[in-house]
Amino acid sequence: MVRYEVNGPVDEQEVDQLFSAVWPNHAPRSLADMLDVSLTYAVAYPDDTLGGFVRVLECGRVRGFAIGSTAHPDAGDGVGTALFNEAAAVAKEKGLKQLHVELPSKMRGFCGRAGFRHTAAGRHKC
Repeated sequence: MVRYEVNGPVDEQEVDQLFSAVWPNHAPRSLADMLDVSLTYAVAYPDDTLGGFVRVLECGRVRGFAIGSTAHPDAGDGVGTALFNEAAAVAKEKGLKQLHVELPSKMRGFCGRAGFRHTAAGRHKC
């Protein structure tokens, strides 16, 4: 059974190991710095190791961004979706009305299963 935790203790080395396993170009960052600017975050433990992570940043009073969304391929079916649901529930409790996500095109199916709908968004490269 997968154990989910919201805003609980999480080990920086475990997060780096998870990100490195899923994202080939991952460069370690300070977990404390990432969490300090986060409205909420959720983690998944399908066993004794970290199998998933997502955090939400507030963008105005009613919108948020889900970023750092990562589920290890071996974590099991539904772990990523459940993580989004955990983080979205807390974001809603804190007053957010919308949650946005930017993910690689290969993960669009996952976003749909997690309740996101595709929208066109503009982007400016600085």
